[in-house]
Amino acid sequence: MGDLLSRIREILGTSFIYFEEVAEVLAVALTARKNVILWGPGGHAKSAMVTAVIRGLGLEAETSVQSCGEGLDEAALWGGLNFRKLEDEKVLEYFPENSFLARRYAVFEELFDAPASVLLALKDTMTSGVLRKGTQQFPMCTQVIIACTNREPAEIADLGPAVAALVERFPLQLRVSWPSYIARDYLAMYEKIPSVLNGFTPILAEVIASQVAGGNVVSPRTAMYARDAIIGRAAARGAEHVEKEDLGVLKFVPGLEKIGDTIATEVEAAMARAEAASALEKFERALAGLVAEVGDTPIKALQAAKRLAALESEMTTLAVPDELVQRRDALRQGVGQHIISARRRAEELVRI
Repeated sequence: MGDLLSRIREILGTSFIYFEEVAEVLAVALTARKNVILWGPGGHAKSAMVTAVIRGLGLEAETSVQSCGEGLDEAALWGGLNFRKLEDEKVLEYFPENSFLARRYAVFEELFDAPASVLLALKDTMTSGVLRKGTQQFPMCTQVIIACTNREPAEIADLGPAVAALVERFPLQLRVSWPSYIARDYLAMYEKIPSVLNGFTPILAEVIASQVAGGNVVSPRTAMYARDAIIGRAAARGAEHVEKEDLGVLKFVPGLEKIGDTIATEVEAAMARAEAASALEKFERALAGLVAEVGDTPIKALQAAKRLAALESEMTTLAVPDELVQRRDALRQGVGQHIISARRRAEELVRI
């Protein structure tokens, strides 16, 4: 599985963040031939990640993708109704050779939104490994089913014994979400897909993150809609690059409507946060570089200590918004500790 896991990580790493567990569970599912449910709040790229993996591994020809919902019926599930059989012989048969049953892999999007009758039929076929409809029998070739849903498996199981039994046919289950929804998360996502946001990418990330409060979450999909809307606003006025005024279009993005009345203030605050965050990241990189320079001679250690002291002095003039004070102070404290360590290292090397 190691090689497959590495390949899936590489595929997902080009376009997504927080993909590690998805990569792992899909690698296990494909290797062990176990069905898997990817569930969690909408807008977190469950289907997109599965699609990327299927394409990246070259499995499109062996994979059936089915969009489910309240309108799904057995005919659509089993490849279509054989109307000639129905008209001529009054026999209800399907074309399973055109369905997921004839493929090695199947992806069901929003599977558990399908009618209970369809879920029951699917459960029976998955249990027996054969589609049985009257005299018609068709062996199930599918090795792995990947179900994507916004619904929690426990909630799905409460729909009744038949649905609960179907959920049990998926021994692998993973909740797909982000561990945090801060500016750095949104910025990391935006940087996976370069755009003409020029210098406004970190500012947009800050604005989006500012709306995450009181348990509210701005999904990655909504954040991407916001980015595209801003780019569209710039293009609509004939510009190739985004300006501050274009961020006003965020009030039209579902989930960000309330930002309309305060967008000017939000943007100014976001610009300040983005500038301060950028400065902190610069100091963090500088600290990492100086720590690596301590070396194995007294002179190198003392020189590193001197540069660290200069860095600490420079940081004392850095003003940051309230939400970044803790991060700045922790960084400053870390610099001080490394100064002490570098000086001690110099003393130890002199004694040697």
